[in-house]
Amino acid sequence: MRKSNKETLYKAAFRLFLVRQFEGVSLSDIENESGLTRGAIFYYAKDKKDLFHDIIKHFVIDRQNISTKVTSSDYTSVRDYIDLYVKGVKETMDSLYELLPDMTRDNASRAYVSTILEASTFFPDVNIWYRHNVNNDISMWVSVLHKGVEDGEIREDIDILNSAKQFVCIYYGLTLMNSFSDGLNSNQLLEQMLNLYDFIKN
Repeated sequence: MRKSNKETLYKAAFRLFLVRQFEGVSLSDIENESGLTRGAIFYYAKDKKDLFHDIIKHFVIDRQNISTKVTSSDYTSVRDYIDLYVKGVKETMDSLYELLPDMTRDNASRAYVSTILEASTFFPDVNIWYRHNVNNDISMWVSVLHKGVEDGEIREDIDILNSAKQFVCIYYGLTLMNSFSDGLNSNQLLEQMLNLYDFIKN
């Protein structure tokens, strides 16, 4: 029951923070949206700011941590990893759109980026966590590309670290760029990553 209440609270509050931003959400709003009493809310967070912090950690930082999504046994090639990566991005974005069914994809994407930026102004550790996720992402690509070189899938003369950074930049660049249009397009992400893959493969 407690796990169910926590999930209900987190989803309801995250939805409100996405739509209205932090200052536009009251505890009464969270009570109404979640169906939980204030006492139940305070069981999981000492105040609204604490709840916002925990929700960002849960829905943004933890979900974007590549090490919790993919292990080396999940893929056999760089090409496989690209498919897995894009699939994971699509699933994350689809879960966001499910939370905001009345919002267009472009508005939902903008709200997501805006909420992350807002959280980073409140909580210095969000910036640290986010950088940690980016560095983990780069490290994972480095490992994948090293294996690709060893297996003969990827050219030996590539700069592995810079290539890894390019894959990561494609994702983060499209996330930001597409948040101003129709939201992150997983097909476009796959296309861009495959273009880079075609450039470095044997």
